[in-house]
Amino acid sequence: MEQTYFQRALSDFVYDVASGGAIRHLADLGYTVKQIQEKLAFPTPYERIRNTVWKHLLDTGVIFRENPAGAEEKVEYVREYNQYGKASFRRVTMPVSPSESRESCLLCCFGPLKMKDPERFKEVLGALEREQAEYIEGLPWGTERVFYRPNRRMLDIYHALARAGLSEGVCYFQELR
Repeated sequence: MEQTYFQRALSDFVYDVASGGAIRHLADLGYTVKQIQEKLAFPTPYERIRNTVWKHLLDTGVIFRENPAGAEEKVEYVREYNQYGKASFRRVTMPVSPSESRESCLLCCFGPLKMKDPERFKEVLGALEREQAEYIEGLPWGTERVFYRPNRRMLDIYHALARAGLSEGVCYFQELR
């Protein structure tokens, strides 16, 4: 048991050193999973890249599994110094005012669509440019809808779907409160 735990930890460390940082960096630059796989110097399985990109999008607040405006308080960390100059951090929670919690997100249902209606999913991908479709196909959307903070890429995808009349129920704006 301890041997497999150690091997897994070592494998994860080697993966992060060899590929993880590069994958996260390339994802931040806007590369698709397929483009990332082509750019990497160290051979990395496609599925592992997908999962790393997805986790990075979740960790950086680009994608949320639950409504991000559902939070009723905001957390901040305040740096304080003791009498000897040693720094420490104190967690401070503050209520979120109604005006602060208003923002728009794209509600993306690509995963449920792919599972429930593969033909419509193909139609949706066909309405997108090659790189946009590659981006959508490259992410492991799962079976639930997700909230996606609008960025240039997702806004372009949304507009392409809206022009084709395919955005309803797939990718649409929702004001969060």
